[in-house]
Amino acid sequence: MFINLIITGYSILLGAILANILADFFTISTWYTFLQNILKIGLTETIRHQKITDLFWLFFIYPIILSSSYMLGNKLYDFLIQ
Repeated sequence: MFINLIITGYSILLGAILANILADFFTISTWYTFLQNILKIGLTETIRHQKITDLFWLFFIYPIILSSSYMLGNKLYDFLIQ
């Protein structure tokens, strides 16, 4: 069980790092910048100032990437344990 958590956790971490590199390459907001803006100007103003691509990335694409990373890590664990 512990090995499953480690493999899956590292898979999600790697997916998040790659997703953030991809977001930076395309100059798309990440959760870090989104949350920093919320602290500075508030939630509603932050949402108003975001591009539609930023919001689509944050609320749809990024979670799909993390979910896929989880599934990949789980499959890797199953493959290694067989």
